[in-house]
Amino acid sequence: MIRLGFAVRTVQQPGLAGGAPLHLSVLLTQLGDLLSYLERRAIRFYRFAAPRHITPADLADCATQLALLSQRLSTQQIRLGLHLDPHLNLSHPDDRVAAETISTIEMATHLLVALDQPNTITHTLVIHAGAGDAEALLRLTRRWSALSAPARRRTTIEHNSSGPSLRLLLTLAARIGIPIVFDYLHFHLHNPDRWSLPLALGLSLATWPRDVRPEVHLSSQRSEAHLLPGRNGTTRVLPPRPGQHADFIVAQDALDLLAASRGLPPFDLMLEAKAGDLALLRLRHDLHRYAPEWEACVQ
Repeated sequence: MIRLGFAVRTVQQPGLAGGAPLHLSVLLTQLGDLLSYLERRAIRFYRFAAPRHITPADLADCATQLALLSQRLSTQQIRLGLHLDPHLNLSHPDDRVAAETISTIEMATHLLVALDQPNTITHTLVIHAGAGDAEALLRLTRRWSALSAPARRRTTIEHNSSGPSLRLLLTLAARIGIPIVFDYLHFHLHNPDRWSLPLALGLSLATWPRDVRPEVHLSSQRSEAHLLPGRNGTTRVLPPRPGQHADFIVAQDALDLLAASRGLPPFDLMLEAKAGDLALLRLRHDLHRYAPEWEACVQ
């Protein structure tokens, strides 16, 4: 079974979730409200936006909320995810940014551990690779070893649409043991080794430990233009940027990825579409219409 997920915004029900709140207690209250919505829609995977700065005191103050949410998440079998700002990465040339990255990863880990069940790893964190030159990868390796063991067990790295190729990241993963999050759109934008989709997906899934379910990202590239109203009734056409995410998932993109996954280990699929939950519901409808054979294993 592949669990479909969406990130942050509930477009179908505005105001239920949004950007990162100012305090952890507000986030946990929002998550509690959101779980009811996810249950009604049978959605089992959600990426939330955490406050930028969480302290041990915040976690202690919210211990009761965290325990209650942890139980609800377990009962509803919901996986949570976090995604760091791409600016925060372990290969950054500025040591101050790297220190902030490490601190953010550690506090995010404490939060995810508190929301998980004891001795299990369901909720995970995604970071970007950053630059792909040899010095950057050495910095990433050195700083990865500086993370605590719990942080290393929950932190994963996503290959980008630029920077290190997937092949280089897989080599790094084999050396330091960091799981690779396969991204469908990034792979099509940056595949210098000309690998096939099944090969790239399979090698990425193989980097994950057996006790942690892999995460895969799916988005379609935006093709439509923005129409910007100007003065005197004029309209300016703004073409889409290369690599810009579309509002919805193109059904054929999803079918290509699913076809490539045949015979590979199961994974959860985060839909990185601007329409959030609406894009997820639309994809379910499209699968029912165009590929009903996938309905039973994609929820």
